[in-house]
Amino acid sequence: IVRFLRTGQSSRGSAIGPMAEVVYRSTQHLNDADLQSMALYLKELPLTAASPISKVAPAMPSPRGARLYRDHCADCHGTDGQGRPGVYPALAGNRTVTMASAGNLIAIVLEGGYPPATRGNPRPHGMPPFGHVLDDESIASVLNHVRSAWGHTASPVSGQMVQRGRGAP
Repeated sequence: IVRFLRTGQSSRGSAIGPMAEVVYRSTQHLNDADLQSMALYLKELPLTAASPISKVAPAMPSPRGARLYRDHCADCHGTDGQGRPGVYPALAGNRTVTMASAGNLIAIVLEGGYPPATRGNPRPHGMPPFGHVLDDESIASVLNHVRSAWGHTASPVSGQMVQRGRGAP
């Protein structure tokens, strides 16, 4: 937690969106004692119930989704979904990939994600947006691939869900 608050990076992923701004403008400048106190506080918060797991059947692997993953994602996240530690997050076992709601996953594929530049991580690697490269059904296919690969059993993503992620009614 301390490393994440200081650099915007952890072994589980990167701070993006509003959290990237929090790290950039605030937490990277805190001293070790303050960061340790924040980490202790966060660890002591009571656990909350996880989102209910969808009763929908899990996403099914598809050759199209696997091909799109290989063409657009595997160079950074790896064919095995393990990513590159400290550079690109693993998708295998990644909570964002397997959450009941695919909203955050859809958003990062559509809009990309950029961690903050910090003293501890001055040149972070970001993820480019794919919303202008792939149509809704293609994004749904690649997301269904990652939600069903590497032992994942997350619910499927539809083209309509991606369309809503673009802000379309």
